[in-house]
Amino acid sequence: PVPPEEVVSRRLFRPGKRVQSHPLAGGRPLRGDPRRVEPGESTTSASHGSMNYKLFVFDLDETLWTVSEGLVSLIEPPFRLVSSDRLETEEGYYVELKSGVRDLFDFLRKDKRYISLASRNDPQPTMAILEAFGLDKLLDFPQLCWRPKEESIERIIKEIHARDKVLIKPSEVLFVDDWPENIPPVRNWGATALLFGQDVISHSELLNILR
Repeated sequence: PVPPEEVVSRRLFRPGKRVQSHPLAGGRPLRGDPRRVEPGESTTSASHGSMNYKLFVFDLDETLWTVSEGLVSLIEPPFRLVSSDRLETEEGYYVELKSGVRDLFDFLRKDKRYISLASRNDPQPTMAILEAFGLDKLLDFPQLCWRPKEESIERIIKEIHARDKVLIKPSEVLFVDDWPENIPPVRNWGATALLFGQDVISHSELLNILR
């Protein structure tokens, strides 16, 4: 079940806190003023020719899609697709994919990168919506649960290794989330973590950087 504090947080509060921008693309901050690179922080170029990320992990709510209720677990069937990127319930609640998501996922799959999710949501309603959008087939071991994001990413890595015998190091993971509090723990774990809306403004921008 959805923790009550998550409902209040998502419905009534939008994050305003900023975190330090991550220097992607050869040490260039994606947005904002140039900043000092912290000791041990990666400045690896993410250009297509030298991209060393094997696994891309995304949050869902307000990162990959916009949700009228703030939390996709609160969207209950029946629902219908009103377009390829927008789903609505009989009550008028909706989930809408953000622009550029499909192009970004197509690029990553063609480049043989793993794509997954680390989202604090209940699995059953969330998977139903992912299936309605046709995104479920593109994902490797999505983690839809209430654990910390870095723990979810660790589970994804273990599942990939068990199935494909592919070893993925934290430094080979790129994580994108809109919630500022989720970024530092993932960075401290060793991955590149980008705050959506600050480090990258859109999925099209991220795609252009990765190309």
